[in-house]
Amino acid sequence: MSFRPRKNPMDEIFEEMNEIIQGMLDSRIIPDGKPHVWGFSMTQIGDQPPEIQEFGNMNLKHPGVIEADLSDKYGARKPLIDIMEAEDKLHVVVEMPGVNKEDINLDSNGTTLDIKASSEDRKYSEHVELPARVLPDSAKATYNNGVLEVIFQYDTSDKKSIKLE
Repeated sequence: MSFRPRKNPMDEIFEEMNEIIQGMLDSRIIPDGKPHVWGFSMTQIGDQPPEIQEFGNMNLKHPGVIEADLSDKYGARKPLIDIMEAEDKLHVVVEMPGVNKEDINLDSNGTTLDIKASSEDRKYSEHVELPARVLPDSAKATYNNGVLEVIFQYDTSDKKSIKLE
C-alpha cells in the first residue's frame, strides 16, 4: 500500500482565490496597457437631493467593457465636471489633469458644451447638457493645474418684460 499525502483543502481554496484575483487584475488592463478608471462625486446643496456624477472610462452597464469599446474610438475618460449657476453667469469646472492647454478643444451651441482633450498619456471626452441657454461667444476659458473653467453669460435674448395693465 502506497501512501499519498492528501492535499490540504485550504491550499486549494487559496489557489482558486489567487486565480480569481489575478483574473480580476488582468481584466483591469486595456490591451495597450492603460488602466480602467471609474469613480463618482456627490454634491448636495442645502435640502436639494444629492447629485451623483460618474467619471472615468468604464461602463458599469457592461462590466469589463470600457467606454472606448462602445462609443469613443480612442479610449477617452469622462472628466469630473461641476456646473455652478450664478446670477449673471454659468460656470463649468472640469478636472482634466495630465493635458496641456493646447490639447483642449471646446465647442458650444448655447445649450451644450463639448469637451475633448488629448495628450500622449491622457484623453478626455464629454458632452455636457447646460442647465440654461448661454451665449457661446461670451465664453471665457482658463486652464490651470489640471482644472478647466469655462464661464458663460446667460442668453437673455428671449426674455421680455411684461407690463401689467
